Amino acid sequence: MIEDAVQWKDELVKVADRLEAKTKQTRWTDRTGLLIERDFIVGAYAMRKLVASHDVSAEMCRRHTPVRRYELTAAPPDPDDISGSYDFENGRRSTLSVTDLCHEIMHSFVFTFFCGETADLFDGIYVSSDRDKKRHLYLVLASDFIALCSDMAADNQTKKAPPGSPE
Repeated sequence: MIEDAVQWKDELVKVADRLEAKTKQTRWTDRTGLLIERDFIVGAYAMRKLVASHDVSAEMCRRHTPVRRYELTAAPPDPDDISGSYDFENGRRSTLSVTDLCHEIMHSFVFTFFCGETADLFDGIYVSSDRDKKRHLYLVLASDFIALCSDMAADNQTKKAPPGSPE
């Protein structure tokens, strides 16, 4: 149970704002990558806590995020070089539930950045959990993750008091 869901929702707003800024950033350092990974993991953790404690609406809990899934074609990858391990020519559209998306991020074996082909800006992440690394890899667009964080933070679900308790 979450004592105060507002604090977790406030953190999701901050995560969304920081990640949005990173999608426009042209100068990167080693620290930039660390900060992006931190924000994805903190955002995933906050969302999982909110879902598990029923501090967001049922609609939000049932929400699915679009991803692109790439099948494993070779030995499981070195987390730092995924180029020869997955079929990047034949990605398939798919979706992940909030819970599954959070699991992939929080338990990531692979966490690599995806940069746009035209502007070479940060556009998302390739991620595969320790559970899925021998099957497939997902591309999660930053814009979809940012929208999920923002929408979950804005969700006005309030818990109903248990029967018999003062309101």
